[in-house]
Amino acid sequence: MDGKVHFKDDGTGESAFKGHAFAEGDDWIEAYGEELNVAEAVRPENWKLYPSGGDGEAVQPLAVHRKSKVFNSDHAWNYKLDHWLFLKLPKKMENGDGFRIEVADTLGSEQEAVEFVYDLDRSQSEAVHVNLIGYTPDSPIKSADLYLWLGDGGPRDYSGCEGNEAWLFDVVSEKRFPVGKVEFWKEESDKDAGGRNLTGSPVWTVDFSDHSRPGRYRLVVDGVGASPEFEISEDIWKEPYSYSTMGYYYMRLGEAVHANNPPPRQPRFIPGEDPAGFTIYLTDFDPFDEAWKARKGDTWDEPHFKPAVESMFWERRLPGNPTNDNAIGGHSDALDWDRHLAHVSNIYDMLLPFLLSDGGLSDDDLGIAESGNGIPDLIDEARNEVDMFLSLRVGEAYAQGLTNPSKEKTVMFQAGATTMAAWANSANSAILAEAFRLAGDENLKAHYLEEAITAFRFASKQDDLQLDEKQDIGDAFMRGRDFRMMAAAFLYNVTGDREWEDLMAADSVVKDGVADIEERSREWVQTWGTAAYLLTPHKQHYPELAKNMKASVRKQALENNVRFMNERPSRRSSNNNYWRTKHELQLVAIAHHFSKRRSEKERFEKAMILEADWGLGRNPSNTVEMTGLGSRHIVNCYTSGGNDGVPGMHPGHTPYNNLDPWGTTWRGSMPQWFTERGYPEWEEGGWPEQESFFNCRYSWTNGEFTPRQTMRGKHVLYSYLYWLSKD
Repeated sequence: MDGKVHFKDDGTGESAFKGHAFAEGDDWIEAYGEELNVAEAVRPENWKLYPSGGDGEAVQPLAVHRKSKVFNSDHAWNYKLDHWLFLKLPKKMENGDGFRIEVADTLGSEQEAVEFVYDLDRSQSEAVHVNLIGYTPDSPIKSADLYLWLGDGGPRDYSGCEGNEAWLFDVVSEKRFPVGKVEFWKEESDKDAGGRNLTGSPVWTVDFSDHSRPGRYRLVVDGVGASPEFEISEDIWKEPYSYSTMGYYYMRLGEAVHANNPPPRQPRFIPGEDPAGFTIYLTDFDPFDEAWKARKGDTWDEPHFKPAVESMFWERRLPGNPTNDNAIGGHSDALDWDRHLAHVSNIYDMLLPFLLSDGGLSDDDLGIAESGNGIPDLIDEARNEVDMFLSLRVGEAYAQGLTNPSKEKTVMFQAGATTMAAWANSANSAILAEAFRLAGDENLKAHYLEEAITAFRFASKQDDLQLDEKQDIGDAFMRGRDFRMMAAAFLYNVTGDREWEDLMAADSVVKDGVADIEERSREWVQTWGTAAYLLTPHKQHYPELAKNMKASVRKQALENNVRFMNERPSRRSSNNNYWRTKHELQLVAIAHHFSKRRSEKERFEKAMILEADWGLGRNPSNTVEMTGLGSRHIVNCYTSGGNDGVPGMHPGHTPYNNLDPWGTTWRGSMPQWFTERGYPEWEEGGWPEQESFFNCRYSWTNGEFTPRQTMRGKHVLYSYLYWLSKD
């Protein structure tokens, strides 16, 4: 490392608790002496390895390979590089070999020599990739990957290790447990998830599925070294599940600064309360308006960079300039504050695992403000979003959402009321009523049932039903009829009234056993309504429809997801992966739930575990792709939690790791700023695409995210796997 960026995080000063705000002195870069002289560092003659004990001649590497990456940058885009140097020795090291490694003073290193002992059980190798959180004892698959990209040295060839023994090393008892051998898996491919080369290398594997003894281990590969530590434990999925739920909590608005630890994001944006003088104006401007459609960029952000009076929303205020004094809560969009209908998929995917568990995911200790109140935390978190949308009602009508604040941060605008919003509010309230039914809370079930029916009846009597209009829900769309179908399905579950079942059946896209539940280009989605009908506690008066729904879910899960775990180097089965870090296996979870064949059920579970493993450390950088979770995780990204009195960013957040530019004006919109300063050149040099994160708090294009894009699928995956471990 050439240096490190430090951040003021004591919760004091002008920027404290203010999200985007920055004040002078909030960060600084510490230089670690001279920067590495990279030209000298790759000269083999500048390295000498003397055998420990002083006997024997010095060994000189045959070659020195390098990769370098911007990994510490401040608000002014000053930066320091991290470097990785790979020494190719004349012969392989044997277990127990020791060396004194000396470097020439021309490298600029602060340390001229270091002692090193090659201990297979303890020498961690970046080539051994595991789930850093761990595995359950009875997991149908426990598997590690073996590969390493050496920068300008290209991928390391581990063909000579095929057949090598591997064992688990218990770090407490220091016992070895033989588990298998190294096997070749796949050549590298640019057709991995998202059409990218995720590994930058051929991949070998080690399977240790038969080992079920709980403990804390390293996986050791003979001739290579050891993995980071991980656990085999019954409750291994509890922590990812908890962090995922906390991640949603820390996207909320409206929470008091002392409501939790770390403190929630601020300001609260409560009308008339915080910030001082904060006002929400009602407008008639909505996403189906031609002026909205004609504008380039995200119109929800339009007021954000100008005084309120200059916003296009200002001229669309309703007569008399009425305000909404009751809007509160909901989950923010990225490191912004807009909350709108695209976010409803968060509600549905927060609650889907709860429904599949038949209410079994009743944990009330996940670290959100409501923990301990007797209501499952999953429901509390989803309820916050449902209530926010209900707070946007204008008379009997339902509004599309709230914009980002104006430049002064004292004004937001409420978008116009639409039939689409009414259908969505009905679906929101209906799925929440079903969750409260499963939780046994009759009062709250009745409350949200009434809200769902009210919204449904209102939408049904509008002149424009908007049944074929499309609403973005985060890399996918729902039509008005998809919301109507979903609302009706859950209303049937809660009430048992045939009226709702008939409406659901009429709107279902399933007409045979090969229908797409999620249209392949995501032009419509009926995932949650389909799951609702398959889970109904009442008689299915459309048994053929239910049969075809199950068949269609199974078919799409196998074709669009599961098959890829056997075809890709990464063994990932998620698709729709424009964002490198997202996991979308909702249909696989549903298919697993309803499968009756043990072998098929195991196949679905393997696909989910391997997908989860990737984001939890079984990737080229051995990093958990989420803030706060695990021993090696995303530390800095474009999210909340800075200068709030608690070190680090808010937990549970998953950045895009995007490399596509979103403009040419600001460095924060151009991820190539990072890749241009690294070595070797990103594309021609062959960097693994998974390594596209740069530990930066200021790049929204690379380090930002929205819950509906990178968090909700991951939440389904971790929550459902946690349920399977409990069940």
